Amino acid sequence: MAIAHGFRWLLLIFFIIVAGCVPPPEYLARTGKRIGLDNDYIKVLLLKDQLKVEIVTTAKTKVTQLNNNSIIYNGDAKRFVLFDNQVLQPMQFETWNNEIQVSGITVRGMIQLHPVVGKIQVVNVLKMNEYLYGVLPSEIMPGWPVEVLKAQAVAARTYAYYHLMKTGATYFDLDGTHNFQVYKGKMVETEATNKAVDATAGVIMTYNNRPILAYFHSTCGGKTTDDKYVWQGEDLPYLTSVVCPYCKNSPNYSWQVELTLNEIYEALVKRYKAVGKIKSITLGREDTRVTVVKIEHANGLIRMSGNDFRLMFDIKKIKSLYFEAKQTPTGLILTGYGWGHGVGMCQWGAKEMAEQGKRFDQILMYYYKGIRIMVYSMQK
Repeated sequence: MAIAHGFRWLLLIFFIIVAGCVPPPEYLARTGKRIGLDNDYIKVLLLKDQLKVEIVTTAKTKVTQLNNNSIIYNGDAKRFVLFDNQVLQPMQFETWNNEIQVSGITVRGMIQLHPVVGKIQVVNVLKMNEYLYGVLPSEIMPGWPVEVLKAQAVAARTYAYYHLMKTGATYFDLDGTHNFQVYKGKMVETEATNKAVDATAGVIMTYNNRPILAYFHSTCGGKTTDDKYVWQGEDLPYLTSVVCPYCKNSPNYSWQVELTLNEIYEALVKRYKAVGKIKSITLGREDTRVTVVKIEHANGLIRMSGNDFRLMFDIKKIKSLYFEAKQTPTGLILTGYGWGHGVGMCQWGAKEMAEQGKRFDQILMYYYKGIRIMVYSMQK
């Protein structure tokens, strides 16, 4: 089975054709009817910089050298163990819709191995719905209400299509970590999240007839924020601040943590040279979020974005940029709200909206401003 590389140039043309005849979201939500399929292929970087890869197939297997499409194995299920010095050109393993295990991770679709700078990059190539089956339970609680699971499915699908259209010539479209959205393969799938993916097949959010960058996060703490206050250089019109009275039941609605000067120093020396004793820390804010951090030390001044400062520490340390700081003799006491970057859909807020009877499209249009909800596929 070959990957549909040739469809990429048709993306925008076909999208406009399909979007023009899409029923309104109210009709989709009320009737459950939809057009389009999640049959487009996506390439997910599953494992990076491996020296050894073990692949175990469960059914008839074909292994192909991608550079010249030559078949190097075509037979029964098999265990393959490959080292970095054996993978000299891209290889593809396929089992015709049967699961594959790669270094202990069970996935759907196909596996590609790409040699990059002497190490093996493991890429899972699979259909969009199969990818989303492994994303949803990794990003949201499967036991939550159906409508919030549908909203998450649409957000995750939209986020993936955004990157499919943006990606240039490379061996993967996105990875399976928090760098994009978390994907853990077939082993985390649940019936509830799979049904949410199927119930919204092909449905995405658009702005100016293009998939949006559908950021989402756990808890906003009462107010989402504009993307430009988190990521420098970004200012997307649909990612604006929204008052959210719905996430108060989140266990991370409010929090407090101590951040010592020693912790800050140790984090700084991992990123900057010649860091001296910390003399002062200044926080700058926009729209309730810390946007700029200035750290004066014995050897100079370090200026960074609030998000870069937050990401210097463990993800559970500074849960959001929505915080106030109080100086202590040993460092800072941070009192904050929410968990995550605070941009786009607040998942705990979406949960409460669903519990109050809101449909998935109503939830999405609350958090993403000026968008349209429609059905889309890269293929006819």
